[in-house]
Amino acid sequence: MKRVMILTNSLTGGGAERSMNLVCNELARRGWPIALVPINAGPLDEVIPTCEAFPLERKWQGTLANTASAMWKLNKVVKAWNPDVLVLNCDLPELFGALLLSRRQLIAVEHINRPWITRLTLGRIVRHILRFRHVKWVAVSAHLSIWPTGEVPDSVVLNSILPMSIPLNSKLNATQSNEIRRLLFVGRLAPQKRPDWILEIGRQANLPMEVIGEGLMRESLEERARQLELTVNFRGQITHVWEQVKDGDLLIVPSEYEGDGLVVIEGIQQGLPILLADIPDFRRFGLPEKNYCKDVNDFVKKIDSFRTNQVELLVPEEISKSILASRSMMTVGNMWEDYLNSI
Repeated sequence: MKRVMILTNSLTGGGAERSMNLVCNELARRGWPIALVPINAGPLDEVIPTCEAFPLERKWQGTLANTASAMWKLNKVVKAWNPDVLVLNCDLPELFGALLLSRRQLIAVEHINRPWITRLTLGRIVRHILRFRHVKWVAVSAHLSIWPTGEVPDSVVLNSILPMSIPLNSKLNATQSNEIRRLLFVGRLAPQKRPDWILEIGRQANLPMEVIGEGLMRESLEERARQLELTVNFRGQITHVWEQVKDGDLLIVPSEYEGDGLVVIEGIQQGLPILLADIPDFRRFGLPEKNYCKDVNDFVKKIDSFRTNQVELLVPEEISKSILASRSMMTVGNMWEDYLNSI
C-alpha cells in the first residue's frame, strides 16, 4: 500500500476538513498507512483522526514568518514520514504543496468552482507550479472542472458524511409542531455564503435567527443585526452543529455558489425542512421547485407560504435516500482506495 499524507487547512473548520478527517479514519481502518497534517492551529473536530497527525500550528491570518515556519515544519515532517502520495485539500495546502522541497506524487482536491477567489493571482501561480509538478486532480462533484484551465479532473470522489442512528425528523415530527419558529444558517460567514441574506430574510419574515459559523463577515453582521434590532444568535464555530437544532427550525442556505454543498446534504440527512438559493450547484440535487428561492423576496414568500406547514419543505424520502446513498464512509472509502491504487 502507498503511504498517504493528507495536508489540510485545520482539524476543523468546514465540510472540506471534516470530509478529510473521515477519509483518514476510513482508510486507516482498512490498514492504509495514513498521516494527517493540519496547517493551522485550532480546536478538535467532532471527527477526531485515528491516524497519525502532525499539526503544524500555523496561526490563522498570522505573519509571513509564521507561515514560513509552518512550511519548514512540513518539509521536516514529509522527510521523516516519507509519504508516497501527498493529498492537498484546499487552497492553503496547495500553496504548501507547490513549495514543497522534495518530489512527491501530488493529488489536489477541487472542492469548489471558484477557488482562490480572494487571491486570484497567487492562485494562478500556485496552480501553474502544481501543473509543472504533475499534480493529479480529484473533484468532489461531477459538476466541477479544474480552475483556471477548465480541465476535467482525473477522478471524482464524493465527500462522505457522518452516519446517523436516528433521523432528526423522527424527533421533530414527534413534537406535533408544524410551524416555522426560527431560521437556521450554517456555514462560513463569507461573501460566497451570503450570510447577509439571512438577516434580511429574518427581518422581513419577522423570525428569530440562529447563525452557526465563523468568518470575516461576523463583526459587520453583528453590527447590522444591532442596527436593525434583530433577534439573532451568533454561535460562532461549534463542534456538534446539528445538536443545536430545535423544533420549528427552517434551514436557509442562500449561497451564491457552492462546491459539494455539504451543509445541504447534512441538512437533508437530519430531516430538516430546507430552502436553498436557486443556483446550478444546488439544482443538481433535484429537489422540488418549492425548495428553491431566487432572491431574498422569494425566500420570504416561501416562508410565508409554508409558515404553518413546514413539513412541506422536507425533502421527499426517495430523493433524500438517493442523495445520501453515495455518501457513506464505506462508499467514499472505496472510491479513494480505488483511485489511490490506480495511480
